[in-house]
Amino acid sequence: MKSGIKPIRRALLSVTDKTNLKDLGKFLEGLGVELVSTGGTARYLKKVGLKVKEVSDLTGFPEILNGRVKTLHPKVHAPILFDRDDAASIKELRKMGSQAIDLVVVNLYPFETILNSRAPRKDIIDNIDIGGVALMRAAAKNFDHVMVISDPSDYIELKKELANFQGCTRQKTRKFFAGKAFSQTSYYDHLITGWFLSKKQVSHTKSRLFGGSSREILKYGENPHQDASYLNSPGLERKAKYLVKILHGALSYNNLADTTAAYKILCELEDYNKSSCVIIKHGNPCGVAIDNKILGAYKKSFETDPISAFGGIVAVNQKVDEKLAKRILSVFTEVIIAKSFSPEAFKMLSLKKNIKIVEIKSFDRTLLDTEEVRSVIGGYLVQETSLSKLNEEEFKVVTKRKPSKKEFDNLVFLWKIVKHVKSNAIVVGKNLCITGIGAGQTNRVGSVRLAIENSKRLEKNYANNIKTISNGMASDAFFPFPDSIKMASRKGISCIIQPGGSIKDLDVIKEADKLNISMIFTKRRLFSH
Repeated sequence: MKSGIKPIRRALLSVTDKTNLKDLGKFLEGLGVELVSTGGTARYLKKVGLKVKEVSDLTGFPEILNGRVKTLHPKVHAPILFDRDDAASIKELRKMGSQAIDLVVVNLYPFETILNSRAPRKDIIDNIDIGGVALMRAAAKNFDHVMVISDPSDYIELKKELANFQGCTRQKTRKFFAGKAFSQTSYYDHLITGWFLSKKQVSHTKSRLFGGSSREILKYGENPHQDASYLNSPGLERKAKYLVKILHGALSYNNLADTTAAYKILCELEDYNKSSCVIIKHGNPCGVAIDNKILGAYKKSFETDPISAFGGIVAVNQKVDEKLAKRILSVFTEVIIAKSFSPEAFKMLSLKKNIKIVEIKSFDRTLLDTEEVRSVIGGYLVQETSLSKLNEEEFKVVTKRKPSKKEFDNLVFLWKIVKHVKSNAIVVGKNLCITGIGAGQTNRVGSVRLAIENSKRLEKNYANNIKTISNGMASDAFFPFPDSIKMASRKGISCIIQPGGSIKDLDVIKEADKLNISMIFTKRRLFSH
C-alpha cells in the first residue's frame, strides 16, 4: 500500500446533527466498515437498520451522569490516538484488548444555537461539549492514521475519497479535515469564552481569538485580485437574520463596507425622529440630511455632492415609495437601503439589473459589535467603537459669542457626522444638512478648503443667489493654527465645533473672537483612519 494511504476498517460515529447520517452509515457498512456509536446516535443507526456496536461494549462501562461521560475512556481514545508505526504502541493496544478506530465522525452540541436562543443558564452549560471536542482533537492530532469528519456537509467528500481509493484515505485529505476540525473547536471555544467573559474582561486576557462562522465567500475583496469572505459575528448573526434582508442582488466586499458606514450614520440620526438620508461613496458620506419628508431628505443629501453620489449607496430610515424610487433611479446607484419598500418601488428598482436592494428594519446600533479589529504589522489592533452617545454636558463654549439654539443643534448634527468621515475630517452645513465635506486630507487646512469648495459648488446650484448656505463647521480634531478659522470666516462660517486640546488653543479662540465666530470645545477627538 502506498505511503500515506490508510484503510478505514472501523468508524466511531457520535453526532448531534443527524443530517445525512443514515446515508453515510449505509455507505460505510457497504464497504465493510464496522460501526461503533454512542447513545442517541447508536439508537438512530439501529432504528434505520444498521448493525452498530455501542461504545459501552468497547469500554465495559455504561454512560453516566446523564450522558456527560460516555467517550472519555482509554478504550475509546487509545484506539484513536495510538501510533500505528510504533511496535510498542501496537502491543500495548492489543494487551488492552482494543482495536484501531480509523474514522471518527463527530459534531458538537449546538452551543451557538442555544446561546442565540437566550436559553436558561443550565441549558447553555449543558451544551458545552466536552467528549465531542476531545474526540475531534484526538482524531485530528493523529491525522497520519485517522480521518476525522466534523461537518455533515463533508460526508460527500468522505464518500468520494473512499470510493476513489478502495475504502482508503490519503494523508493530505486527512490533514485537511484535521485542520478543519481544529478550526471548529477553536471557534467553539471562542463562543464559550464570549459567554463566560465580557469584551472588557477578555481584553485583559493574554490570548484572544477573533472570527466567526463563514457566511459566504465573496466574489473578491476591495479589488478583483483580492480573495474575501463574509463571516458572521457570534452574537450578531441571529439579529442580522431577523433585521436585514437582501431583497435583490448580492452584496460585494465594498458594498458591505459602505452599507455598514451608512448604517452607522443612520443610527446616529435616530435621535431626531425625522426622515434622514445618507449617501456613501468609498466609505465616506458625500451627503447627509434630515427633513420632515423622506423625499426632501434625499434631495438635500444628493445636492451636497451630485458628482460623488454617482455610483454610491443611498440609505434612508423610512419606506421607499414609488416617487422616491423614481428619483433615486435617475442617477446610477449601487445599493439602496431602507426600512421597507412599497411593492411599486421594489418592482421599479428590481428592474435595474445591477442594483442591490437591502431592507434593514432597525437603526439602533443592534447590528454592530462593540469592538473594531484591524490587522497590522505583527498582529492586530483592537479598540472600542466610537458610536457612544454624545455627552453634551462636556461641551464648552470658549468664545465670547454664544451659539443660538438653532446654531447649537446644527453643530451637534455636524459633530455626529464628522466622526464617520476619514481623517483629517471637516464637515460644513446648515439646518441639519451637510453641504460640504473634506475627507482624508494630510493637513487640516486642506480638509477645510475642500469642504468649503464643495459647499460653494452646491451654492451655485441654488436659486436666488444665496450668499452662503453653510454657517456651521465641525472638525474631528483640534485646529493647530488659526489659519483654518480665517479661511472659514471668509466663506461665511460663523459657528465651529471641535475637540480643542492644541497648544495654540488660545490663539485659535482669540482669532474666533476677532471674527465674531462662536466656538465649542467637545474635549473628545474623533479620528477615523
